[in-house]
Amino acid sequence: MSEIEKLKAVALFHNLSEPMLLEFAGYFKQTAYAAGDVVFKEKTLGDTLFIIVDGEITIEKAMDEEGREFKALAILSGGDFFGEMAMIEGKARFAQARASKDSSLYEIEREKFFSFIKENPGTGISIFSEIMRTLLKRLQHTSNELTMLFDLSRQLMLPHKTPADFLAAVMEEMRSYLEGSWNIRAYVYNMFNEEYEPAYLREAFPQDAAAHPLPARPESGWLDDTTYMMACSAEGRRLAATLFSRAEAVTPLEKNNLATIFNTISSIISSAMVNIEHQAEAALIAKLKQAKI
Repeated sequence: MSEIEKLKAVALFHNLSEPMLLEFAGYFKQTAYAAGDVVFKEKTLGDTLFIIVDGEITIEKAMDEEGREFKALAILSGGDFFGEMAMIEGKARFAQARASKDSSLYEIEREKFFSFIKENPGTGISIFSEIMRTLLKRLQHTSNELTMLFDLSRQLMLPHKTPADFLAAVMEEMRSYLEGSWNIRAYVYNMFNEEYEPAYLREAFPQDAAAHPLPARPESGWLDDTTYMMACSAEGRRLAATLFSRAEAVTPLEKNNLATIFNTISSIISSAMVNIEHQAEAALIAKLKQAKI
């Protein structure tokens, strides 16, 4: 693929002519990062916009002061861009960017970016408008995710007789936040017969359940362009698994966004299910003690 074809694949440049793309290419440099390389660290100052030519970049937030543990906020791939707020405002980076795969990036500094806009106002406004549209989409996505997490947190405060009841309640809350038509099949692991038992089913469209049978040891991830497997585990044991299937194919960007959400929800569900089990055990022990008195 030629440099021009790579540029045309970037949403920011959809409205640029080939001559303008060639001119704009002179304002930025191309860099390469190996998998695991940090593009920039959290809280560092920066004024550079990064455009992904190919590869994959994870935007992550440190979970401890030492920066040894991170939480993935977003996973970006070819055609996406990041670092725009630092470039526009010159503020410190709010998160860390790390190459999760070998990646090729275009980098343009704030001074050069605004110089291009000044010299090419029509094209510059088009690029800037595309940046704002993308930011609004990301804000909408974040707002939707926060609202969903808030609603799910209410389930943590409610009493649930069994982990299966809790899982079913969470799935019912989640489904209204998933865009498009989705089928959801949720299972709870029964440690006594070592099998996953159905806990929730919601079908929005006809689907052959045999197309994606639940494996003996489910692992989280996309099974294909329509179905995601969310596995829940804690304390070294299996707890639950859910199959999310959409009627329409999921785009690469949607896959990354949804995977991040599903991973977060998986952690919440796992912790809550363990707590419910512990509460049930404590209640049973208290009842047995009471019976002996």
